[in-house]
Amino acid sequence: MGSEQMIEFISEVRDSAFPDEWYEMGESSHFWVHWRFAAARRMVERIGLRRTEPLRVLDVGGGAGVLRGQLEEATRWTVDLTDVNQTALESAKAGRGRTLYYDVLQEEPELVGRYDVVCLFDVIEHVEHPRELLAASLRHLRPRGHLLLNVPALQWLFSAYDRAQGHVRRYDRASLVAEVGPLPCDVLDVRYWGMSLVPLLALRRLVVGENPGPGTLKRGFTPPGVLANGVLHALMATETTLLSRPPLGTSALLAARLRGAAE
Repeated sequence: MGSEQMIEFISEVRDSAFPDEWYEMGESSHFWVHWRFAAARRMVERIGLRRTEPLRVLDVGGGAGVLRGQLEEATRWTVDLTDVNQTALESAKAGRGRTLYYDVLQEEPELVGRYDVVCLFDVIEHVEHPRELLAASLRHLRPRGHLLLNVPALQWLFSAYDRAQGHVRRYDRASLVAEVGPLPCDVLDVRYWGMSLVPLLALRRLVVGENPGPGTLKRGFTPPGVLANGVLHALMATETTLLSRPPLGTSALLAARLRGAAE
């Protein structure tokens, strides 16, 4: 399979407010990207989703496809990548699944009710009214399909970096559960990850302040050199080995199952 994959345009192309700079920084080698996937993989195992089954997955707001690449490498899943940022999709590597310029709020009939898993990783914190997006995403699931969410955590860590990212909010476990509470799904697991990063993000909040300026996004996300990235990888390995469920963290994961006919 080649390195590029044709984008299928299902929705009408529009301008995206999401900073393209993020896609240049959020590479698969970044410690945070590895940490997020390690936490997600642990949660997937906890809820009984089998990596050896050929599940069909929709990665909503998946950008340049970093999560898709991780999932398809570690499982037999086929992941359809969708976003409404054309620049991000153009930089995505080919996968087993399709690459779609698609707004799930459109609810294209050929895609509704077709997936075993829907992922929204670091998406709903950008949306003023996320429940509409979550409800539309759930309608893309088969009965008893699974929803996987990842969000930034702890509102008191909100800073200029969050504003530069386009974040509207950060969550805690209670507010994340409340976000999906009215929807036709049952929460199976909710957990923090990145507890060791809490002091670093508190320091970041002091350094970058409340109002973003030029370079805020890069300073807030990029480790200052290869050595720092290596140290943070080691920190990740230590925490994920010693703590399966940290009492707090800089991000939170949630897994839910769509209600429907019995399996």
